[in-house]
Amino acid sequence: MNALTMRLQRGADGVARHVPALAPPPAAPKPRKKRVVPDPIKTNGESGAEQLRLFLERLERLHDDKQGIADDIKDVLAEAKGTGFDARTINTILKLRRMESHHREEADVLLETYLVSLGMK
Repeated sequence: MNALTMRLQRGADGVARHVPALAPPPAAPKPRKKRVVPDPIKTNGESGAEQLRLFLERLERLHDDKQGIADDIKDVLAEAKGTGFDARTINTILKLRRMESHHREEADVLLETYLVSLGMK
């Protein structure tokens, strides 16, 4: 059964009237194409499994190195803290040193503006 809608039609006397009209049937949804990703192990056979194993081993080594570096950073910060320096301030300085000078100046101006507007300076 079709749904009825209204459409505007001008009569012979020039007056516009709304008259019933059949609504067109709704358009069928377009089917979605599924993206097919080939299985590298099936595609490459044994060499694919070997490649996967090598990738995993490399990633494991990198994660171990990453953890080792994080531990080294912690040790250096603890050593600096032990000699009386503030670790949070050191981290802030490191962050500022990594920034380009014009970005650092812009951040300083914004901080100053915000502090003044809050009455903290």
